[in-house]
Amino acid sequence: MTRILLRPAVGSDADFLFSMASNPDVVRWVGDGNPWNRDYFDERFSRALSAKDARTPDVQRWFIGTNDDRHPVGLLSLIRRSDHFEVGYWVDPDQWGRGYAGELIALAQDHTDGLPMAAQVHRANSASRRVLERAGFKLVDDGDPMTFRSPPRQ
Repeated sequence: MTRILLRPAVGSDADFLFSMASNPDVVRWVGDGNPWNRDYFDERFSRALSAKDARTPDVQRWFIGTNDDRHPVGLLSLIRRSDHFEVGYWVDPDQWGRGYAGELIALAQDHTDGLPMAAQVHRANSASRRVLERAGFKLVDDGDPMTFRSPPRQ
């Protein structure tokens, strides 16, 4: 059962998202592992907000997961690639351990036109690996980062 709602990110989400992007614990497994500065965040956020069609290749769309009180709990990122969607997610550290990452992944399927999803996860990020495995993703490349892929939705 899903306890969260998913909606496109809007400008008023900037402070919430930047609080995660600038948190070393949240981004330790993203990119170079360093917190994002405000300029870098603003550039990425602006690009994500300007993306209107999730079907456009290589365009990143950001969605916000909210709880029953409409309080934001996390970010879902989707990027259309040639034959799949690349998926990423952050959960607000105050909400860790409540299953929200798995719910974000489940809700992502509503935005993938039935295509499979893929995610890259650093080997040491065992929590994220478990989220993907519970969501039905299979390991397809065990380098570092590891690549997981979901089956296409029927």
